[in-house]
Amino acid sequence: MARKEMSVAKIRELDNVARKWGLSEDMLIENASSNMCSIIEKLGLGRKALVVSGRGNNGADVLACARKLANKKYNVRVAVLESKPLGLQAQLQKSVLENMGINIFSLNDDTVDQLNVFLNKSDFVLEGLLGVGARGELSTLIKKIVFELNRSKKPIVACDVPSGLYPDTGLSLGEVVKASYTVTFLALKRGFYLNEGPSACGKIILTDIGISSDFLEKIYNKK
Repeated sequence: MARKEMSVAKIRELDNVARKWGLSEDMLIENASSNMCSIIEKLGLGRKALVVSGRGNNGADVLACARKLANKKYNVRVAVLESKPLGLQAQLQKSVLENMGINIFSLNDDTVDQLNVFLNKSDFVLEGLLGVGARGELSTLIKKIVFELNRSKKPIVACDVPSGLYPDTGLSLGEVVKASYTVTFLALKRGFYLNEGPSACGKIILTDIGISSDFLEKIYNKK
């Protein structure tokens, strides 16, 4: 079967249809994070995880995954980008982690230089700073975070898309996470195979969020 790549617009279409099917945002996040957690276990990258989260749904995905890794006795450290208020789902997942007693480091202009302390104590990084909706030049703060993640040489697992990569074109938004693995949902993104995509994504692992492959085929063939 030929490799099937989708545009961001098509993937959003799939996402919307999933909601019409009755898969709520909460369910999609739980499905995505469970699959991502299982994949991380199989990769065997070590037991000390640094989870770096943004404010959107990719952030919610990795924060939910952090909870599941902690429940599996991983040593989990969490750093959350809080230069702006978190989205609802990310805030909910952050609150759950706080209630579990997991310390959360707030990443902002004043604290970003301390990120290396956490990187040095970690076996691998799970990053969900930005998702497929990212547009325009990255902020100076996010560029700094991405630079430090790359400089650490730690194995990086990117959630859905490496932060800083525009998923339709594979072009950089100013600085791109160089992932060892990209765990992507629903469909392969076109930009994974264009421009900086191949060097940014590492090994690409496609998984689902509760939508059957038959349904995915049907939607894809409507293009």
